[in-house]
Amino acid sequence: MTLVPGISGNPRGRLPGTKTRKQALVESLFEGEVAEVARKALEMAREGNTDCIRLVLDRVAPVRRGRPVRFKLPPLNDGADVVACFNGILRSCADGVLSIEEAQALASVVEAGSRAILVRELEDRIERLEARL
Repeated sequence: MTLVPGISGNPRGRLPGTKTRKQALVESLFEGEVAEVARKALEMAREGNTDCIRLVLDRVAPVRRGRPVRFKLPPLNDGADVVACFNGILRSCADGVLSIEEAQALASVVEAGSRAILVRELEDRIERLEARL
């Protein structure tokens, strides 16, 4: 079969679950020894090896990335709603209810809503202008 420029020889790509050579090599290196390696890392952590302590804790109790936030976002219908919502986020952050990262994430959601409001308002204005013509 000759290769044609711009056409993949495997258009569907690698099948899900298929291992790369690197993954297969790493698995073969640790085959049957994972428990022993884990025991040794735990033993070194108990002896005070800070790298092993970090490794064990990262696997046993990883840092949580995000959490469900109990913060009721009011409906965003106009610019005043957006301002009120931002103020609520700021207040919750200042009171310690929300972390800075959570407040930023919520603010970006509200910002997306404000862009949608802006688009809707611009469409309304264009329709009114076209109706006048």
